[in-house]
Amino acid sequence: MRRGDGETDLPVGAALHELAEVIDVATRLVSMLASDSVLQRVLEAYRQMPLEDRAVITEAIEREVKARKLSLATEETTGQSMHPNPHARLYLRSHETVVPRNVLERDELMLAMLSAMRAAPLLLVPDIHTSWIDGTREALGHLDAATRTAIAVLMREALALVDEAIAAAEPEAPAARAS
Repeated sequence: MRRGDGETDLPVGAALHELAEVIDVATRLVSMLASDSVLQRVLEAYRQMPLEDRAVITEAIEREVKARKLSLATEETTGQSMHPNPHARLYLRSHETVVPRNVLERDELMLAMLSAMRAAPLLLVPDIHTSWIDGTREALGHLDAATRTAIAVLMREALALVDEAIAAAEPEAPAARAS
């Protein structure tokens, strides 16, 4: 067979054989990708991700994979290795909204503090406590000096209030018996 430009095409049989090989390779590739359940989870998460987040998240993943590959190549020399962090986060939480004054009313404050204080024992569970320390340290790093000072003042006041509540809850010492 001749093409219009003067070059000879592959014979039809050879072209069909080549096409069949391409289809076979494509079929094996699709089968391999479709059977990878972790890849399917990643693709589903990516599909659900807001479009505006995709580039940033992809860059973060690429950067981490490059660092991991470098670590694998140098861990015997450096003695340092990397491993996946099962608690890693790709999104930062920010709290930049102004709190409306009505949220700061006494009853709302009391209920918010009560809720936070009831959760306090959970923060002492070893794994959670370590995360709480790390997260609190990082959160404090995001604050300005005036806000950190305000927190310190409030924490000291809270400790004094806890001491006051403990003292008020202690049973009074039994009265000495007269002999």
